Amino acid sequence: MGELNMYRQLGIKPNFTEIGRKYGLDRRTVAKYWRNGDEVEDHRRDKASAFDEFRDVIEQKASLPGVTKRAIYEFLLHRHPDAGLPKYGSFTKYCRNRRIECAPTAEVDAHPRFETPPGRQLQFDWKEGLEMVDVNGEVFEFNVFSAVLGYSRAHRFIYSRTRTEDDLLACLLATFVRFGGVPEEAITDNMGALVTFSGGRRTRSERAWRFAKEAGFELKLCRVSTPQTKGKDESANRFVNRLRAYDHDFEGERGLMDAIARIEARSNSEPNETTGLPPAVLFMKEKEHLRPIGNMRLLQDMVGNVSVQRVPATMLVRAAGRQWSVPRACIGKDVHVIAMPSGQVRITLDGETVAVHDASAAAGPINYAEDHYVEAMSGKSWFGDSDIREAARANLDLLDKLGGE
Repeated sequence: MGELNMYRQLGIKPNFTEIGRKYGLDRRTVAKYWRNGDEVEDHRRDKASAFDEFRDVIEQKASLPGVTKRAIYEFLLHRHPDAGLPKYGSFTKYCRNRRIECAPTAEVDAHPRFETPPGRQLQFDWKEGLEMVDVNGEVFEFNVFSAVLGYSRAHRFIYSRTRTEDDLLACLLATFVRFGGVPEEAITDNMGALVTFSGGRRTRSERAWRFAKEAGFELKLCRVSTPQTKGKDESANRFVNRLRAYDHDFEGERGLMDAIARIEARSNSEPNETTGLPPAVLFMKEKEHLRPIGNMRLLQDMVGNVSVQRVPATMLVRAAGRQWSVPRACIGKDVHVIAMPSGQVRITLDGETVAVHDASAAAGPINYAEDHYVEAMSGKSWFGDSDIREAARANLDLLDKLGGE
């Protein structure tokens, strides 16, 4: 209609056939638009859509800072797997027709693509200072370790409460275990866990570089103020923005970890916009070029005091002279319990972090995370109709007092 109006203002009759070919319309349809002017409307957007049922949710999520359309679409697929939702292209068209827009993102400087051969490079960084609220109103402040292999774009996202050197080395080791090997080099920025600045001089952490040497890769730092040097990981960080769609829609720390794990899985299974293939497909080739991980026991000792324990029915494992809880799904399975120098206790299962505890905040010898305790107590008949979470908190208070009496 805009083009036809231009012809109308100029007093020129347009070529209906040519315009029809341009816009994929029959020349008679174009002629009808010309005759009737703005009175002719395209009612195709009024047709019911599978997304109409979730329009309120879509608009609410679109108003959240940093959320993208892709993030909202992935959230809908996760929460409503049986809704039979169309593909992502249909979702963007739906949003466009309903004029649903996400907040604009900041412009970035252009920089050329830089490709690396299989097994050459890993890029990693922190997505730091994140804050989200769960369904119970509890506020979580956390960080996400983000890593990506340069050739395949295989992603790794790991939840972490803090960003210490202990956390960084633990996340790197978990990444190498998941990938089944190490690249020739790993590149990142001048993060505080790796370097300190004093008097204009940069001092690097000998522990981190020794870890890299023992693991079998070269640790490199990109130049200051040049994040494009590790552009693939900067792009990977955009995937983490999908997490914002879960704000107020997850329960507890475990729910947050599960959401991050799902985003990682989806990121590796959907086609990459540059390669046109899912990272998981290209990773099968890149994996052959990764180097074997160095002395695993030594690397674990460099991260912290590591023990392998089978989880009993109490859901408790031992570390740092106390007992710590894990999710119910870990019962009967072997987990790695890492007591880090910083006082943090990190518990992993098959390379995945399943629980994180802060030993410095422990009140007694037995330490259950509230979510783990609630999960364990769910379905117990002796709770009756009482609120399970409130009952769990009361019992946890009693357990905390064991160490003080």
